[in-house]
Parts: sequence; C-alpha cells; structure tokens
Amino acid sequence: MSLFMDSQASLHAVIRRAHLRMAAMAISLAGVLLLVVGVVVLRFYLLNNLQLMARSLAYTVEASLVFNDHGEASRVLDQLLRNEDVARSQVFDAQGQVFVQWSSAKTSSGGTGELLAAVMGMRPAEAPVSQDGRQIGRVVLYSDGAGFIRFLSSGLAVLLLCVGVSGFIGMRQSRRMLADIAEPLQQLARVARAVRHDRSMGQRVPPARIAELHELGDDFNALLSELQMRQERLRQQNSQLELQASRDGLTGLANRSHFEQRLQQALLDAEAMGRKLAVLFIDNDRFKQVNDIHGHAAGDALLRAVGLRLHSVVREADLVARLGGDEFAILLYPIGGMADAQVVEHKIQEAMQCPVVTSSGVALRPSVSVGIAVFPQHGQDMEELMGHADQAMYEAKVVRHAGSAANKE
Repeated sequence: MSLFMDSQASLHAVIRRAHLRMAAMAISLAGVLLLVVGVVVLRFYLLNNLQLMARSLAYTVEASLVFNDHGEASRVLDQLLRNEDVARSQVFDAQGQVFVQWSSAKTSSGGTGELLAAVMGMRPAEAPVSQDGRQIGRVVLYSDGAGFIRFLSSGLAVLLLCVGVSGFIGMRQSRRMLADIAEPLQQLARVARAVRHDRSMGQRVPPARIAELHELGDDFNALLSELQMRQERLRQQNSQLELQASRDGLTGLANRSHFEQRLQQALLDAEAMGRKLAVLFIDNDRFKQVNDIHGHAAGDALLRAVGLRLHSVVREADLVARLGGDEFAILLYPIGGMADAQVVEHKIQEAMQCPVVTSSGVALRPSVSVGIAVFPQHGQDMEELMGHADQAMYEAKVVRHAGSAANKE
C-alpha cells in the first residue's frame, strides 16, 4: 500500500489510511510509555530488593566477623545469594579489607552482568555490619544485569502480545466503522451512476446505520421520486402530443401525415419480405350537398359515422385515416392480392347501407366511392400507389353516378 495519498483516492482508502496511521501512532506511543514505566518500576523494585538482601546479609554475617570465621561467612553468602539475581558480593571488615567475597555461578562471565547493571543505572547496594552500635564491617552487593534483562525481555514479550491483541481488536472496530461510513456513500454513488447512465429511476439508496448518512439517503430517494414523477408526467405529455400530432381531430382516425409515414414503412417492409399491400382511396359521394342542405354539423356527423364504419371492417393491424375533407384512405398490410382488397371494399359498401341519423333527427344516407391500388402490381412507391388509387376512385365514382342516373331514367 502506498504511503502517499493518491490525487483521486477513494473515501474507503483515505479513511483506512487514517485509521492505520492513528492506530500505529496510538499503539506505538502506548507501547513506549508502558515500556518506560515498566523499566522504571522494575529497576526500583530490584534496587529495593538488593538493598533488603544487603541488610539481611549484614545481620547474618555479624557473628562470622566477630569470630573471624571466613568459612561460615562464605557458606552464609552462598546459601543466601545463590538463587538471587546477585552477580557478586563482598564483605569488608572494620579495617576496610575484604573479609570474604562471593560470585554467582550463573552470572555471565567477564563481569557482563555487573556491566549491564551499571548501564541500567543499578548501583551496588551497601549495608553496614554493626555490633552493639559499633560498625565492624560492611556488605556490598552487585546486581546481576542479566536477570534484569530477562525480566525486561519477559515484560516486553507480554507487552508485544497485548499490543498485538489491542491492534487486532482496533482493526476490527476500524473496519466496522469504515463500513458504516463508506458503504452508504458507495451505494449513493452507485444509484447516482445508474440514474445518470441508465436513466434507472426505480433504484433507491438502502438505509444507513449512521443518522446523518441515513437522512442523506432519504433526501436522495425523495429527490429520485420527484424526478421519477416529473419524468412520467413528461412522458405522458409527449405521448399525448404525439397522439394528437398523428390523429384527425374530427374522427379520431389517423391523419394524412401518419398515414403516409405508415405507408412508407409498410412499403419498405413489403419490398424486403416480398409481401403485398393495398391502398384504398375512399371519397364520400354528394358530401357537398349534405353540407349545403343540412349544415356543416350534419356533414361532420356523417364523416364521423363513415370513419367508424370504415374502421369496423378492417383488421386491427390495418390503418384507417382521414386524408382531409371527405376523403379517407385505408392501408391493408399484408394481403394476398387484389381479391382480398376487393373483399374489404365489398364490406365497406355493405357498412354504408344503413342511414346515419344526426342529433337533430336528420337521416343521412352515406355513399362512398372506393379506388384500390395494390403493391407491387399498381406502383412501386407511395406516389404511384396513391395516384393509382385516386384514379381508380374517380373511375368508380363515374360508374356509380352513371348507374345512378340510369336508375333515375
């Protein structure tokens, strides 16, 4: 792990580094303080213990000094000091001459123990030997520094163990705290990216354990809900505008623009798939007379009724449109051929047999002329098909008028 902070380091990395630094500093400082305090306490304890042993030894060797018994003094020294952390002991007589001395068999050779003790600042312990209030000698004890090092090593090992356990527990708590802080922010960033890149407004930030982050998540979720509602209203408004742009206001059928768009798409698909389609051009007969005699309201009612009847005779996939005025058109796709279109034309003429009764009680008799154009038989593009269907419609209208005139004669 880099010891230097990256220019765009993640929050997780920043917090983790900060925790590691704080933990390292706290544990190191605590360890050093405990070590110093331990050394001071241990040194104080050893010095006191050494001084007590010197006083006890001074009392014990009093008789040996009085009776000048070197052997007994040596035995006493060995008996009392062989299991203690004492490197060397000397007993001096009243004239300051060494009466007897003793060296520990377990201490390091060459006086290393005494040297270590001197380095640790453990001065020799000295106690006078008295008889009836008169000093007859003195005892000097030299501490064994090796024993001090052994005590210090044991204490250091225990200290390191405690530091390790504390560090482990601290790291677990740090990771838990890090998760409580970083995970809610990461969830917030994930949802924000999903909204930005995928327009996924349905996602929400999960609850967080920290109150401030929980409130932040709630506010963010509320903002998403508001954006989602606005997006839905905008979508509905666009759909309504798109529907209005493609529909005829009077009949509710498709308008000319939408019909031409669908016809172009059907032509491309039919050409690619090798299919056929038909365009039916429909014109109301004598519509001008209806307007002139019964008014425009009656004419509008007639157009709405004709539109409904045209829509009732085609399939769901077919398209019925009002091109303008009294002209309608039907797109039949796909079809098997001219015969299918003629079947629809026959249904249209049957649907026009019943009169249309307006709200004012006027009975109008609808009549339409139909011209048919089939792709690819009558044209390869929209203009050709519409022109052929229009021409066929006028020819049909001429025939219908001629037939009507003959019937009147």
